[in-house]
Amino acid sequence: MTRWKKDAKEFSVSLSNDGSDGLSCRLPKPISEMLGKPEKIKFIIRGKGITVTKD
Repeated sequence: MTRWKKDAKEFSVSLSNDGSDGLSCRLPKPISEMLGKPEKIKFIIRGKGITVTKD
């Protein structure tokens, strides 16, 4: 399992093709803890950036 620095603000993750039309990845533990381990997350496109929120 990947270890993250306690003060890390950026997280790079690998994407894998699950055989369907989408990609999957594992959320870094600090992110899932901050989001409260949600069942869903939402990606919002804002200009040239992307925001991720729990849904």
